[in-house]
Amino acid sequence: MSFAFLAPLFLIGALAVAVPVYVHLTHRERKDAVPFPSLMFLRRVPYRTVRRQRLRHWLLFLLRALAVLLLVAAFARPFVDRAALGPVVVGDGRDVVILLDHSASMAYGDRWSRAVDAAHNAIDEVRPIDRATLVAFGDRADAVTRATSDRPILRDALAALRPLAVGTKYAPALQLARDVLEVSEFPNREIVLITDFQRVGWTADAPIRMPDGTAVTVVDLSDTDASNVAVTGVQLDRAGEAGDRLVVTARVTAASGDTAVRVGVTLEIEGEAVESRQITVPAGNAASTVFAPIPVPDRTVRGRVRVDRDALPYDDAFGFTVEQRTAVPLLILHHPDARAGEWLYLRQALSIGSAPPFGIELAPATAIGPEAFDGRAAVVLYDIPAPGGDVGRSLRAFVEAGGGVLAILGPRSGNAAWPPDARVLLGDRAGPTVDRDAGRGGTLSVLDYRHPLFEPFGGSRGADFSAARFFRYRRWTPPDSAVVLARFDDGVPALAEMVVGAGRVLLWTAGAANRWNDLPLHPVFLPFVHQLARYAASYRPMPAWREAGGMIDLARDLRDRSWGGVGTVFGDEPGELIVEAPSGTRFVVDDASGYRLALNEHGFYRIRSEREGIATLVAVNTAPSESDLGIVEPEVVSAAIAAGEADGSRIARLTAILTPTEKERRQALWWYVMVAALLLLLTETLIAGRLSGQRYRRQTVETRDASAVR
Repeated sequence: MSFAFLAPLFLIGALAVAVPVYVHLTHRERKDAVPFPSLMFLRRVPYRTVRRQRLRHWLLFLLRALAVLLLVAAFARPFVDRAALGPVVVGDGRDVVILLDHSASMAYGDRWSRAVDAAHNAIDEVRPIDRATLVAFGDRADAVTRATSDRPILRDALAALRPLAVGTKYAPALQLARDVLEVSEFPNREIVLITDFQRVGWTADAPIRMPDGTAVTVVDLSDTDASNVAVTGVQLDRAGEAGDRLVVTARVTAASGDTAVRVGVTLEIEGEAVESRQITVPAGNAASTVFAPIPVPDRTVRGRVRVDRDALPYDDAFGFTVEQRTAVPLLILHHPDARAGEWLYLRQALSIGSAPPFGIELAPATAIGPEAFDGRAAVVLYDIPAPGGDVGRSLRAFVEAGGGVLAILGPRSGNAAWPPDARVLLGDRAGPTVDRDAGRGGTLSVLDYRHPLFEPFGGSRGADFSAARFFRYRRWTPPDSAVVLARFDDGVPALAEMVVGAGRVLLWTAGAANRWNDLPLHPVFLPFVHQLARYAASYRPMPAWREAGGMIDLARDLRDRSWGGVGTVFGDEPGELIVEAPSGTRFVVDDASGYRLALNEHGFYRIRSEREGIATLVAVNTAPSESDLGIVEPEVVSAAIAAGEADGSRIARLTAILTPTEKERRQALWWYVMVAALLLLLTETLIAGRLSGQRYRRQTVETRDASAVR
């Protein structure tokens, strides 16, 4: 073992020790005043005093010199180089990582109390020469303590933990343990894994192996005869002509057990039972039950579907919110000379919508004023020239503020250049008509199924656009800012998107009647029109529930209208939001946290804004995977993560993997050296003050005696 310095150049500062030497050896003229009547008969004679210079206060000198040396050493960042340590000295300590599973499945029966007992046992084995890190994990892992040998700190952190409603993933916990142990200078390393070994959380494809010589201790909390019945999902459908009835369908799963289960299922609204029934759930399977329709409430309410309580309470109830759904307000502007049949298909398709419903108002383009766009989610420009003047400026402002426009080009759209404000939204002009009457017409050949607008039509859920025939459409030239989402087989754009400010503009070049194409006669027309309207209106429905373990952006994800309009419940600058968790805990979420809220508890979060005086509810449910209590064999996990045995050369490698910077940072000896220097300077100050006081009193007595003699 030897001392080394991270910044040895600072040792040059040791030359500063000459300062106290100079102070103590420099001769000072005597300041004693001797009264004399006249100096005219006296002559100044030099008197050699060099040989009389000597150290009068050795203790002060040593204190000052040592303080200077310690300050220099502190700035040089000393550390102990352990390269010379033998294996016996280094091998005495252990670095232990305690991995404690606190996912939802750990709330089954008495698993959590047994887990806490096992963690306490592991903490009790931590000696002063050891150190331990407590890691709590569910779907992610968090080190709740730093590496420490202080048992009370570990016990306090353990006492604050509770099972959360989140899922199980072993990989993040094992990776964190590996990160901790890889940089450890202890040769004895150990993982204590305390879990129920839930199978859904284990992935054997890419096992995370621990550093060489790491011991793995597992504490198996699983139950061989575990059985569980859970509500794993709820479907909410609107019924009735006006969508004023709510139909709740519950999915109940018996993920464990060997026999079918007869269980009671209850629908609750605002804590009151609405309907109860008994169903039979096959072993290892699921069953669904449909409750009778209920009136849609006129305000946001809490709903739950419950099953009879069992050993795992987190999945015995599935919560959701129900709100009065407001129609998405759309304004359709048509040409004053247009006949009703021209927009018949479009209007009928939008009037059928229920997810969401659309509130439709039609008006001639020449009969509106600038205020016509107030309160609208989107505006449909149906086969009209782009508006100009005050209306055009108002439309541009509407889009820039977050509104949407769906422009449908047709025979009445005109060929003239559009007004300046319209050009910002739609490009320069509609362009000439392409006639494809000869033959069988054109088809849509290129669609971007990765775009959110077409994403619902992709994959196995795809709808057949290729069957539709297009006989005429406008040859429109998209501006540079436009994104073309669909093209005809001759390459002419069919659908494009332009983002303007906070809003968006969609432009469709082929009309929506059955004169220019036969798309309205195909099944894909209805969902396509609904998707166009939803996307143009920036419609984003509020989920009836969210899954535990996720995050929610309170400044983005909570919409200010039930139809999902622009803005959030709490406005553009929500200020402080008070959150009440399902457990009753209250805390503040504000701009400092990015208005992000981790959803770790099962139940309803109530979020309130003091500034706006409004509140909203967020339902959170346990991940369905946590209801499956099947286990992976502990031996499989141990074998996958266990490391090789330690060998004699490993002691040397431990030191090699630590850089001098890491060694100095871990030891932090400079801090102790600095404290010692400051204590020496404080002691020096006290002693110097005492000696100065004694000298002053002695000089005072001598002066008084000299005056008495005179």
